[in-house]
This record gives sequence, C-alpha cells and structure tokens, in this order.
Amino acid sequence: MNKDLIALAERLTVPLPKEMDHLSSYRIHANCSGGKDSVAVVLMLLYGYKVPRENIELVHMRVDADEDAFFDWKETDEYLDYLANKLELPLVILRGEKSLKARIEDRRKFPSGQTQFCTSYTKRDVYSKWVRGLGPGKFLCASGERAAESARRAGKPVFQVYKAANAPTKNRHVDWLRPIHHLDASAVWELMRLANIDPHPCYQYVSRCSCKFCIYLSPQEMKTVSEMYPEEFQELVRMEESFGHTMRFEKKEPLTLLDSIKKANDEKGQMALFELPCMA
Repeated sequence: MNKDLIALAERLTVPLPKEMDHLSSYRIHANCSGGKDSVAVVLMLLYGYKVPRENIELVHMRVDADEDAFFDWKETDEYLDYLANKLELPLVILRGEKSLKARIEDRRKFPSGQTQFCTSYTKRDVYSKWVRGLGPGKFLCASGERAAESARRAGKPVFQVYKAANAPTKNRHVDWLRPIHHLDASAVWELMRLANIDPHPCYQYVSRCSCKFCIYLSPQEMKTVSEMYPEEFQELVRMEESFGHTMRFEKKEPLTLLDSIKKANDEKGQMALFELPCMA
C-alpha cells in the first residue's frame, strides 16, 4: 500500500456536491482517454474517495470507428491494457458507427472550439447509447475536465444529471461527476508518479492526450505530428482544400495546416509549450 499516494489523494479530496448520492450507490464509469487527467480521476476515486475497485470500470471511447488509427494514437490500445492491469480494473472500449474522419467528410467541416462535434459524436453520444443499453441501474460517469485547463472547462459544473442517458421512467439514473475539476496539472502528475504509472507515449510529442491531429495542438506540435504521420497529414491537407474549410484558426482568422507548419518553422528554436515531468 503506497502511503504517500493515499496521503496525497486524501489531501486533494474536496466535499462532493450535496445533490449527488453517495459514491457507493453508483456503478462508476471512469471516462478513460489514456491521458493523465483520466488516470488521476481513477486514482482520486480509489485512494481519495475510497471507492471499492469492484464499483469502477474504465470506459474508453474510440474516435476512429475501426482498427486503423487515423485520429487515434496507435499506441493507445496497448497503453489502455497496461493501465487496466496496473489499476486492476476492467476495461470497456466503445466505438461509434462512424469515425470522426467520416463525420468530418459528411459535414465538410472540421470541428472547432465553438462546434466541437468530435466530442459530441464520438464520445458523449457513444457513451450515452451504451449506458442506455445497460438497462435499469444507477450509474456515474466520472470524467477528467479541470478548471485550470481553460475558461470553457472552468465553467463546467462539478456535478450534473447525465440527461442524454438518464431515464427515471425506465429505472435508470445516470449522473456525471468531474472529481478533479479543482486540481492543477502538477497535482495530477504527482498522483501518477506516486502510483508508479507511466504516461501515455504521446506526451513525448504533444501536451494533451487527445486526437493526434487535435484542433488545439500548437503549431510546433502539429509540425511534429505531421512528420510522424505524413500520409495522414497530407490527407487532412487534401480534405481542407476539398472543403474550403480549415481546422485551425489564429486570432479568429482561418489558418491552413500548411501555414500552421510554416508558422512552426518560423518559430524554430523556441521551447515547446510543455515539458513531461520526471516520473522516476
């Protein structure tokens, strides 16, 4: 038993919202992207809030609908298996009927900060459909949004009813909790370090464990990923040209992927926006 991990998790706990039921009454679905925040959610549930392991399962929503990784990182499957074994928790992997790439091609537009359909179509909708298929019960979706990440995430409630999956008339109650909403990144990394959990390999290249061609990548991160996956990147460039719509903006003005790479080259020599903490 890691006493330092338990002590930190206990210190980081905050009182849960009064309007939610006791954690022990739920079957908990820990939303697990493989990123540091989703790992911290599980560590806080286990060691901070003392939820029994048998009440928790890891739930991962693929962005790609098939086995071929276009927006998903190819390392994610292996990492999720590692994580499930390390945490001694069952793992459920979900995927939608259409991939994110197919959704983009249907709409002829890329997701944006204002219209983030990558999340709604391939994650929230997929999870809601799956929970509805579980039938009656009391479920809690636990996800890892943190207020320190952005003003948008700071405005998200710590607790809410998961309306898309909730159905009182069918005896199915689904709530949504963000148990690390109050934490900063340093606390998240420290939880992982004390738990002796290696971070997802993508953190060697990007600051966020999201789609490998995420709309929120910095120009330098996009340049790095484009060099790692040149064929997929060229396909995105082709899609931009076909749609007449770009996935990137700067000061509210469209910025093509190629111009984004040029911008990264102009900024060559500057430090990246992130540094992976030492996990030793």
